[in-house]
Amino acid sequence: MLNNISDILKDSRIFIDSNIFTYFLLKREEYYNNVKEFFKRIDEKEIIGFINPIVISETYFNYLRVKISEKYNAPIRDVPKLIKDKPEILSEIPIEVVDGILALENIKILEYRSEADIKYFISKYSLLPNDAINAATCKLYNIDNMATNDNDFNRVDFLNLFRP
Repeated sequence: MLNNISDILKDSRIFIDSNIFTYFLLKREEYYNNVKEFFKRIDEKEIIGFINPIVISETYFNYLRVKISEKYNAPIRDVPKLIKDKPEILSEIPIEVVDGILALENIKILEYRSEADIKYFISKYSLLPNDAINAATCKLYNIDNMATNDNDFNRVDFLNLFRP
């Protein structure tokens, strides 16, 4: 079931996909106001947010990729090679803003645990490994709500999806 992110009920527990953080950090016009309000509700402790190390990694990477692409006028697809060739460019991008949003007090970081069998989620829901880890994390910690704009999660039958 697809819902608007603004419809999340008070006291809900929700897993937050990296694209939600990315829209906020990059001020993506079509989503920014909704995700800004969503994070405000988390900051005011109306909603409890959950993430895992995959979301943290993807959020930093997405932010760095776009900022380096803008700074060097390079296509997004070329940024990983640009970083490999000149790793020092990573230090040119201030990332404190990423730290700030990930460190909201009411966003809890969940650990990956081996009992979260990602192979099952890859095969049952046809998910790529990172998405499978996110879905497995939700299942393991009994979280049935996810804020995401990733259509791959439409196949995960136990998740209620909230779009920005």
